[in-house]
Amino acid sequence: MKNIDIDFQNAKGKSILFLGHFNSLNKEEIELLLEKFDISYKTTLDDDVVMAIEGTILSVFEEECATQAYQKKIPIYGIDQFDRLYAKKLDSDSILMTLKLSNDKERLFRLMHNPYLSDRLFLKLFSTYDWKEEGMFDNSDNMKISTLFAKRFLKKDRFDSAAYYSPVSIFEVAQISKNPDVLEVMFDLPDLRIKRSKNSAKKPMNLKEAIAANPFTNEKTLKKAFMRNDENIDYFLAQNPSISIQMQESIYKRANNRIKEALCKNENLINSLFEKLIDFETLWKYQPVDEKKLTLIKTPPPCIGENEKLSQTIVDLLIDQKDEKTLKNLCTNPILNQNQLQKIYELNNKNLYPLLAAHPNSCAKILYKLFEEKNFDIDLHLALNPSAPKDILKTLFQRDDFEINKRLSLNEALDIESLQQLQIDHRLLNYLKENKTFTQNILNNLGI
Repeated sequence: MKNIDIDFQNAKGKSILFLGHFNSLNKEEIELLLEKFDISYKTTLDDDVVMAIEGTILSVFEEECATQAYQKKIPIYGIDQFDRLYAKKLDSDSILMTLKLSNDKERLFRLMHNPYLSDRLFLKLFSTYDWKEEGMFDNSDNMKISTLFAKRFLKKDRFDSAAYYSPVSIFEVAQISKNPDVLEVMFDLPDLRIKRSKNSAKKPMNLKEAIAANPFTNEKTLKKAFMRNDENIDYFLAQNPSISIQMQESIYKRANNRIKEALCKNENLINSLFEKLIDFETLWKYQPVDEKKLTLIKTPPPCIGENEKLSQTIVDLLIDQKDEKTLKNLCTNPILNQNQLQKIYELNNKNLYPLLAAHPNSCAKILYKLFEEKNFDIDLHLALNPSAPKDILKTLFQRDDFEINKRLSLNEALDIESLQQLQIDHRLLNYLKENKTFTQNILNNLGI
């Protein structure tokens, strides 16, 4: 079995035949590499040729050479294999210094097309690329480099490869990359913005905002983001759990109320700032709350019931306070256990029954009692509950009520036969598409 590394070593003092076109290298660059290993560059099949590299777009003469090489049992390799070999033999520090001294932009452009360069070297090259004061997708060269970057660093399952050629791909790297070095290089890229729905929650709209929000951004880049003194960037920095204590304090000092709201969502918020932010309801919705923190405020806002970081002791205290708005929020909180939901049920507040009917941690005994209420609103919520007893779901299904069927279509605990029957009603297809049980069954049948 042929091996390009071994054949390359055996080519010392001899020649390698190069045929066709090479995107990532020109003749001079290949020769520079070969000289280090005492190997000659040939374009004709001479007697001292011991291996061949076949690029693209071969002339008639080159095709004849390739045929003759094959007949002589000379090992022939493709450009992809040679790119891998070239990247392995390349001295990163030397090439960076050479490019810096020569300012050879064409060689830089060619090199970046080699997919086998290390990420470290690629990022070094990428950071020196001249965008010519244009956007990343404003001309063909910039677009090619941007696409190479996206293909290297955007890792997603079930991803449409056509999206690599869209600015969205670059933006997604900034959002989801876990590589601090990638994010550091990206912060200095030409501005790139994406459109958001006017009704959506505030999310990053440009690269710098996305990088400011990314928890894998390193301290050096976070400081650069902070130095921009931009309210929109500060908004996302404030929520980033990776920002230092000093940066939290600095952001607070220059923050408006919108940015202070964002600080309330920071999962690593320091205690000194917690005490300064107690008048913001958002704080009580997102921050861990213990008995000591609860004493800082006379009456906690009802949204505290939505907080998934509450201690079990605090949940019990809130139930005992019997505030209906808080209890309604608690009834939607996944951290509540069966005993706590039982305590809420025993308060006999019928306004809470539908929410208890939908909670997956409500015990079967409570769910049966709620079903006996024969209340349509309760039944709608039971139809959504994946923990609802099978016989209740079956009874609800047999009613063939459209509003109930909408909820059943979303319930992943409903048996696949019932879900398949629901798909007969085309009005329910969009709901069924959100049901993992239903969609996974389709994928399994397709062998995916």
